[in-house]
Amino acid sequence: MRITPIAIPVLALLLSGCNAAQTQPQSGEGNANPAADAQSRPSSSESSPESSQNPAPSGRNNANAEMAGAIQTGFDQLSGRLTLLQEQVLQIRSSNQQLREQNQMLLNRLELLTRTQPEDSAAEGEMSADAGGTEQLDAAIGQLMQILNQAELPSGSGQGQFGLATTYTQGGDWVLLRYDRSTGETWMAEFGDWQLISEELPPENSLYDIQISRADRNTAGYVAVRIDLNSGRSWWLNGKRWQEY
Repeated sequence: MRITPIAIPVLALLLSGCNAAQTQPQSGEGNANPAADAQSRPSSSESSPESSQNPAPSGRNNANAEMAGAIQTGFDQLSGRLTLLQEQVLQIRSSNQQLREQNQMLLNRLELLTRTQPEDSAAEGEMSADAGGTEQLDAAIGQLMQILNQAELPSGSGQGQFGLATTYTQGGDWVLLRYDRSTGETWMAEFGDWQLISEELPPENSLYDIQISRADRNTAGYVAVRIDLNSGRSWWLNGKRWQEY
């Protein structure tokens, strides 16, 4: 069979037409799938309102609950501390009252002992009476110092740096002592001014207390004692000088 030159172009056109017919359905299927996929997927604009309409208030509620619990705990702790402080203040007041009562009893006993000293006109009798009275006076001062030493008073229990101790003698003289609670330095009011009372040795910085009482049998008309509330050291006022007891 002979193929003419005209048949070759015709055959090429037929083959190209068949190839185009085979590729058109495939391209149609490819265009249909994206549309179906687009319809099956929800848009981001439709899903975003739903997600934005779901706030999370549980986190805020938990934070408010924790804050309220912390405030309540702090308030309870503060109330407990205030109650403990009130109890300590009441205990200190009770201790101070007991100490004052005991000091007054001892001072009264000391005054009674000084009043009941025997009198003797003879020199030897006076010396023996003075010796006995001195022993009784020392014993009374020792008891007073022991009670002051045993008193459990906290340092700085609401008192200032300075204190006063005062009494009246039988002759109506007013005896006034001013002292520094931390250093133990003492001054006596005389001639409208404060006169410093001398020391055997300068006392150490601590917490001091001074008691003074009327004593009619004493030549000065009064007795005074000083104590270191921390160490227990004690002194008695010998004229214008502190003498360690």
